[in-house]
Amino acid sequence: MLTAHINKQNIPLVSVITIVYNAESTIEQTILSVLAQTYPNIEYIIIDGGSTDGSLKIIDKYKDKITKWISEPDNGISDAFNKGIKFSSGNLIALLNADDWYEKDAVKKVVENYTNKYTVLCGNVKLYNNLNNFKIKKSSIDSIESVMNVWHPGMFCPKEIYDEIGLYNIDIKILMDYDFVIRCYLAKINFKFIDENIVNMRYGGVSNQLITKSMKEALIIKENHFGKKFKHKLEYLFFNSYYHTIIYIKKIIYG
Repeated sequence: MLTAHINKQNIPLVSVITIVYNAESTIEQTILSVLAQTYPNIEYIIIDGGSTDGSLKIIDKYKDKITKWISEPDNGISDAFNKGIKFSSGNLIALLNADDWYEKDAVKKVVENYTNKYTVLCGNVKLYNNLNNFKIKKSSIDSIESVMNVWHPGMFCPKEIYDEIGLYNIDIKILMDYDFVIRCYLAKINFKFIDENIVNMRYGGVSNQLITKSMKEALIIKENHFGKKFKHKLEYLFFNSYYHTIIYIKKIIYG
């Protein structure tokens, strides 16, 4: 897709997948950030969920530089992710949402660290608030049994891991990335954390907007994988209060 005077057969192919639904205000920045990458061997796949705003017009504007794109109804974020992965033929697969955008050398920096097809690569995320201020977020699997600290826009996953672990659980509507990371963790998949700023992310994604549903999914995921159950209603209410306090603090910090 992206041209360069280099033999692409000698370097890994990276598949970047963007899922879209009514993102006309941000999708162009996302697309341009992929097209501007300095790494020369990228296939770009866009999965649109049947947008009714101007998203399709923007995508069509760049259709000659996009490897594949489709627009059709889906069964949620997990389903859209899975469609993109099934279309992918890259050695490494990245999920770049329609309101995120890459740093110019993002893919190049990640590929420089790609030495093992059974290692998930994670770069830093610049998380922006509404005032264009940002905090650097570094991924980690420390305390993964309690909290999700892997920022999926900065995650590049070898295809072999999807083949082994499976795709995203379509029954999980918000925290499918948490479920996937836990499955990798339990399968003893390696994670490599790259201390480079890879991607920019706007605060206020689906998991932030649907706080209560996110919390309930987190509980279900933990119970499914670790057998942790809240023994009585009082414990659940404590967790509920704690979770909303954390979200409130984040809103103060990021706007």
